[in-house]
Amino acid sequence: MTPNHADDFQLEQLISRDSLPQLCSAADRLRRMARDVPEGLDSSALQLLDQLLAAAAEAEQSMALQRARIRYLESLSVTDELTALLNRRGFETELSRALARARRLSETGLLLLCDLNHFKAVNDTHGHQAGDALLRAVAYALKCSTRESDYVARVGGDEFAVIMTHASAEESAFLAGKLSTLINELEVPWQDHLLPVSASFGMAVYDLNSQPETLLFLADQDLYRNKRPRLLRT
Repeated sequence: MTPNHADDFQLEQLISRDSLPQLCSAADRLRRMARDVPEGLDSSALQLLDQLLAAAAEAEQSMALQRARIRYLESLSVTDELTALLNRRGFETELSRALARARRLSETGLLLLCDLNHFKAVNDTHGHQAGDALLRAVAYALKCSTRESDYVARVGGDEFAVIMTHASAEESAFLAGKLSTLINELEVPWQDHLLPVSASFGMAVYDLNSQPETLLFLADQDLYRNKRPRLLRT
């Protein structure tokens, strides 16, 4: 999400949240007014009562729409629209939580970074829709091959991250190796082609002393040490 979009989201969220109590209060007042109206009303009074009840129903509908809009905007703020994974904001939030939990419980875990090789060539050769299909396939494979306690994010155009919580260094290395093998064996069907996936991985184990910036730096350094070329088949 760009800064402008983030500002728009925060402003719209603030407006929506501020308006909900007002709508609730207005609807409640209208209902109370309707209940307090005495019996034996003339036609004009009954017409007014109908208008009050209609206004209360409209207010309730507006509240439901506002709540749905807020939930939608909140999900967009931490979710990547293309892959349905966490976006960078969601990733940073979960990484902070994981490290806070590590400090609190003396827990260890792993940060794994994944960078797709030759992704621009896929877009240039087959088009951006092919690139999108490849990104979705990688996202799905990462999500389906990690534990429920792990967090998978798309943190850049062709960059992914996995936070493996509550895992020893040995377990982390084993899981990272499995993911690397899995992703690099993927072939994504596209029209009459099979698009091979090539990805480089970097990892850094975290513990109760780890800081986000240092952990990201170490994982990033490991990723670029492991980068390797792979021929693109067309």
